[in-house]
Amino acid sequence: MSNVDIDLIIGGPQGGGIDSAAQIIIRSFSIAGYEAYGIREYHSNIKGRHSYFHVRIKDDLVRSLRYPVDVLACLDAETPFVHMNDITENTLVLFDQDLRNTKLAQVLTMEGETKKHIEERLVKEGCELTVNGALECMKRSGAKLVPVSFRDLVIKALGPNKPPARYANTLGASISMALMGLDSEFTRSGIESVFGKKKEVLEDNEKIVKVAYDFVEKNDGISVKKLGAKVTKERYILTGNEAIAIGKVIGGLKLQTYYPITPAADESFFLEGHDYFEEVIAGENESLSKSGVVIVQAEDEIAAIAMAISGAMTGARTATGTSGPGFSLMAEAIGYAGINEIPVVVSLYQRGGPSTGLPTRNSQADLLFAVHAGHGDFPKLVLSSGDVNEGIEDAVKAFNYAEMFQMPVIHILDKNFANSFYVIDGIDYSKMKIKRWKLHEKNDEEYERFKFTEDGISPMSFFGKDIMWLTGDEHNEFGHITEDPETRDKMMEKRMHKLEVAKNTIPMEDQAILFGEKDADVTLVSWGSNKGLLLDMLDKLKSEGVRANFLYIRLMAPFPSEFVLNVLKNSKLIIDVESNYTGQLAQLIEQNCGFRIDNYLLKYNGRHQTLDETYDGIKSIMKGESKRVVLRNGA
Repeated sequence: MSNVDIDLIIGGPQGGGIDSAAQIIIRSFSIAGYEAYGIREYHSNIKGRHSYFHVRIKDDLVRSLRYPVDVLACLDAETPFVHMNDITENTLVLFDQDLRNTKLAQVLTMEGETKKHIEERLVKEGCELTVNGALECMKRSGAKLVPVSFRDLVIKALGPNKPPARYANTLGASISMALMGLDSEFTRSGIESVFGKKKEVLEDNEKIVKVAYDFVEKNDGISVKKLGAKVTKERYILTGNEAIAIGKVIGGLKLQTYYPITPAADESFFLEGHDYFEEVIAGENESLSKSGVVIVQAEDEIAAIAMAISGAMTGARTATGTSGPGFSLMAEAIGYAGINEIPVVVSLYQRGGPSTGLPTRNSQADLLFAVHAGHGDFPKLVLSSGDVNEGIEDAVKAFNYAEMFQMPVIHILDKNFANSFYVIDGIDYSKMKIKRWKLHEKNDEEYERFKFTEDGISPMSFFGKDIMWLTGDEHNEFGHITEDPETRDKMMEKRMHKLEVAKNTIPMEDQAILFGEKDADVTLVSWGSNKGLLLDMLDKLKSEGVRANFLYIRLMAPFPSEFVLNVLKNSKLIIDVESNYTGQLAQLIEQNCGFRIDNYLLKYNGRHQTLDETYDGIKSIMKGESKRVVLRNGA
């Protein structure tokens, strides 16, 4: 059993260094040999409103988060108000004592609806409408308050000429790690790894670390557990965005187009900021050219998909990244790629909709849209990933499948995946071989780009090698426009047959996986970033003697109907677990398998799903109390 299992939230204003603080915490614990996993939650404004990181630290594998938390680090006046419900007995609540008397009405960055809900809670508890009142509420629930003057400690460390607000994030992170018992050596190493070799910055932050640890050591009454160092090794700390970017480069990416949109844009920003990892990948994949990657910020999403398709026409491996509103604009061009059998990859990072919706919050509500994007019938492949190891491998496979079957591939992800921090041991390049397309070898004057073949896959050429015709209209084998009904039938059947070829070619582990016992009392069905959460749930249920399994679906189009139906028809109690309102995966199952799922565990408030609320929801369904449970945790 794990001896270390700590959930922490560190919160403050957007633009106040919360990301840096969370990275310091995750990197420091990782350097000490612990496992870490965390999700970033943030408002869609540029600066000011509440942002927080929820991180879990364990000495063994960690794949999910829990409420209530063990440590709540409040870097501003808003955080104690917003996270009053996230604590329990013995939660350590670190806060700036200079903000004790700040009134709820004075927190101008807080949304009106949020203020109303918090005011109702404080009035009900008989607490004043101040930070002090919020702290009193938490204290009544058993929390242990840790007051500190951020200003005084920064001045003590750096003198009066450095702005205290600039160092609140590193101070809060350092005190939090001291409270959790991590040796200061690892905290310093974590800070160095975040801020690099900037001498003045490192010197200042080393002084911040010293005063933080001195403060905790001299503060009587705070229970601190000393954590030793575990066996350390070189590891990667990656977000989902970064994993997809790395996988694309390993897979031979030559052109990435994008228009900035949350949460997809971080992938392209990451690519722009690096030398395409050639020194890391060199020698690992012989078929990978070291000619670099071109990243283009287009004027809009229509231009982005059009550029990517054009790049694919030249034989380059091309991709674009977007989120829901941008994907909406790409639908027509995806149809163009479909009718012309062009291998292009679209990384679709889901967020809360409809319309602009919740730009920085999680959702899994674009599944049916991705499967059916574009008018008319044409083949496309929709592939989902649930963690960074899978994401890296799938980014390579997306290119391979696009070329093998000559069709657009939608790599569907979600915001939780994109903005989570994962710690992994390394990258297994043996699983990521580049597979090229069926090439047209001859230089015929009469090149049949859409030649009828037994498998529906025509020998492919590209611009600059052979003469070909590509239009948005139906065409004959040469690409010339036609409305002949017999040719239309043959072309439609040629294209659509490739879906059967793809389904029969793609390994089953890339389509769907059954985790857990075959003969189970409870079957959980889900996809995407819920993967780690539900794997942890299987362990939790097993520890209670509950026989459970998890049907994890990865390939949404073409759908693995036979495998899924064989699992579900032998299941007793089936629960669909998704982050959307309508249970879109369950709808897809019914559409493809004729099998209806009746029990739903859903979350659509945009916040990450946690182990505790998921467990309570499953138990409620198992007891017959409800068939549709909606999860509502999160600030």
